Amino acid sequence: MSVKIKKIKDSQYIVWCDEKDIGTITTYHNEFHNKYLYLKFNLTKYPTYFPFSKIKQIEGQSLQVMTSSPNTNLIHLLLQNGFKCKRQCYTPEVTKKDLKIKLNSNYSIHPFNANSKNYSALCHLLYQYYQEVHQAVSPLTVSENTFVKEVPTKTGYYSTNKDGKIENFVFTEKNEIAYICSFSEKSCDLFIQAVLSKMFNKYSSIFFEADDTDWAATKLLDCFNVDKENSFNTYIYI
Repeated sequence: MSVKIKKIKDSQYIVWCDEKDIGTITTYHNEFHNKYLYLKFNLTKYPTYFPFSKIKQIEGQSLQVMTSSPNTNLIHLLLQNGFKCKRQCYTPEVTKKDLKIKLNSNYSIHPFNANSKNYSALCHLLYQYYQEVHQAVSPLTVSENTFVKEVPTKTGYYSTNKDGKIENFVFTEKNEIAYICSFSEKSCDLFIQAVLSKMFNKYSSIFFEADDTDWAATKLLDCFNVDKENSFNTYIYI
């Protein structure tokens, strides 16, 4: 099976397999994670061999593909040709019936919003934590100022240690836990339980994202019986 590619636009390659046009690959950048060049596929078939090394050579950048786990033909193509799966992301919507644990609401947590005096400090800590949990897979490549303008939601909950230092927090938007951050494995479980108790008192269901590279989000995910067969995965070609 012969596969050839040619760059036809600044951000597009045409692909031939055995001299037949089988579609295109589009390239794009993500300002927040700009270490890698992202690929999007529009192919009618997935050949066994693919010259990803040529795209990397032409573009001068390592490659990243993000796709959902049911897309098995594309995943097979990626893994057969040098890509490695570096992250799995789960996006469950859950109810109390899905809980694997008994919630403890005695742990003290505090609500915040964009007008709270510590909102800027919480945004700063979110930036630090986000940097940390993404560094090994696809590093954050924007300034804190850009990040804070674009990413945090306006409400959430936090907890402090005995010295008044923030240890755990979540940013929320209605029934979504948009981000969970923790600097204390010791108190994180109790904090999660208290947050879930608060949110389930308001909403019949909640939803969130959990990367398997984010230990605090994984703790949140592990509170529930969820289907881990379906995930949104990140593949890297170095």
